[in-house]
Amino acid sequence: MTASATASPTAGASDSPSSSPPGTPGGAGLVRCDAAIPAGDNLVIGRVGEDSTIVVRDIQDPANAKTLCRFDSGAQSPQFVTATQVAYATASRQLIKADIAAGTTAVLATVGDGFGSGQLSFSPDGKSYTYLDGNAWHLVTPSSGNRVLTTLPPVPARGFNPDEDDVFLSYSPDGLYIALVQTVHTGGTGQTAPVQVRKASDGALVYSTSGMTMGVWASVPSRLFFRDLAGTVHRWDSSTGASTMLPLHWIRPKASPDGRWIAYTFRTSNVDGVGYYSVQGNAVSNTSPPARSSPRFLTNDLIWYIGEKPCDTCFGGLPTPTGLTYIYSIAGASEVVSRLSGLLDVWPRTGGPPAGVG
Repeated sequence: MTASATASPTAGASDSPSSSPPGTPGGAGLVRCDAAIPAGDNLVIGRVGEDSTIVVRDIQDPANAKTLCRFDSGAQSPQFVTATQVAYATASRQLIKADIAAGTTAVLATVGDGFGSGQLSFSPDGKSYTYLDGNAWHLVTPSSGNRVLTTLPPVPARGFNPDEDDVFLSYSPDGLYIALVQTVHTGGTGQTAPVQVRKASDGALVYSTSGMTMGVWASVPSRLFFRDLAGTVHRWDSSTGASTMLPLHWIRPKASPDGRWIAYTFRTSNVDGVGYYSVQGNAVSNTSPPARSSPRFLTNDLIWYIGEKPCDTCFGGLPTPTGLTYIYSIAGASEVVSRLSGLLDVWPRTGGPPAGVG
């Protein structure tokens, strides 16, 4: 089928929002579905095997996973809005929301150039969203429309350190807050600080700081975790404010759907490793085999990650992918080879944005 955002079978999922975020009808329809999306199933956006096509895949039964939808090559950084709605960017810098069930698309925004510009996060119910447009941080709600929360300092000419630099923009799992933890718009304080937590309802600033990176939401009620550049993890919550947790130089942390675990990459002498931080116990364990990186939770127990090998000729001596990916079970302390060669997003939503920057 070739119509925009098409899915001729009526989607079976029932958790679409009752009202959509503001947006202008139209925009490029770059996702096409061959089957209905079953209500309540565990879904991923990613790639399968050596095929470069990005797909929506049902992994409710991992042994019998099936592809439901395919994105055209022009869809950039696709992510879930709800189980039956997705969003993506286009080459013309438009942010598009596609309703798979209704077969419609809407232009959410058109953003300018700049590092981090186009970062986009949706509220858990899919009714509101927040995004970066150059130096401007926007919040869009059905009641208040599109407004600029703050204008951040411009990004200076500089390099990018993948171990330290990050742009994390995300709603909290309970939908009460939005967080920005980033290292590129620096030099500001308060309303323009590089790290901010704001109320999702009205955008009011409730916390700000600087010198932090690698943020992730976790726990219930929602708590924001991040680390300083020296490698110590800190936590913010609405009751106690900011507190120091433990020394841990994590990279690209990702939370489990239930908020109990945070998986992350850590550097060793010649290959990476994957570690697990217990939110309740404030402790770490590193039970996965070595030479693994870029973990992402599929379920509360299953984690997807990439296999690596040493590479003396690579830039900075960093390891290189082996071409294999794996799924690891925390409960079983075991891994199997995965058919997913790339993973961009997971539904139900977890405590962070889709894969990519942040």
